[in-house]
Amino acid sequence: MQEQSPTKDPFNWTYLLVGLGVLLALPLMHVFLGWFAFYL
Repeated sequence: MQEQSPTKDPFNWTYLLVGLGVLLALPLMHVFLGWFAFYL
């Protein structure tokens, strides 16, 4: 399945996005849960 990728592969961006998403989601989830627990 080649979706016309001249230089950069789509997998590279997907892995970067997933990595950033996980790194940001783990701490953010704890923070949101904490805020919800305190306010609720």
